[in-house]
Amino acid sequence: MAARGRVVTSPSDRSVVSALVAVARATPQSRQSRRVEGTRSGEAGFGITPVRDNTELRIAFGFASEPLDGGQRDPERLRELVTEKAAALRWEGERLAKAAAEAPDFYCDAMAQIRMDHWSRGRVVLLGDAGYCPSPLSGQGTSLALVGAHVLAEEPARPGAEHRAAFTRYEERMRPFVELNQALATENPGGPASEESVERAKNAISLDA
Repeated sequence: MAARGRVVTSPSDRSVVSALVAVARATPQSRQSRRVEGTRSGEAGFGITPVRDNTELRIAFGFASEPLDGGQRDPERLRELVTEKAAALRWEGERLAKAAAEAPDFYCDAMAQIRMDHWSRGRVVLLGDAGYCPSPLSGQGTSLALVGAHVLAEEPARPGAEHRAAFTRYEERMRPFVELNQALATENPGGPASEESVERAKNAISLDA
């Protein structure tokens, strides 16, 4: 499928970079708590979650950054960038930086959205993140995928439906809903979208159409 589209990291010249670090063995102190811990310092922050029966910590870092170019996407360069940002955090910065530098399980990339001009061609149609990823910053990826699956299953099942018309109808119903939910990620950089925007996005589609 060769539909035109683009990956959008931010509406401005800044992007949000996220890294996930797994620390293989939790320390005795960390094993005492199963809560999610986290803090924010300026344009950077992190959250720590105990997993695997509290024997491993997963640390999610996030920070504002200039858009990542090709050279910055080198895994070691990304690790260096995350380590540098972690070290500057006020709470446990040195320990977090050490974890980021040494962890064998490390992933990092810019938060992004997928925006396509069209979601189908012929008998091929895109659903969920493949066609309209809203980015984890929106908190709506699962909702868009589930609602999209419902609508995509419903349209071809209509009496006399033909696949091209069904895919067009799927996109007509879903696109306003997708756009409002994608906007939640960029409405308030560094913070949550307003309750009004979230409510409007949730109710932007009828499943009884």
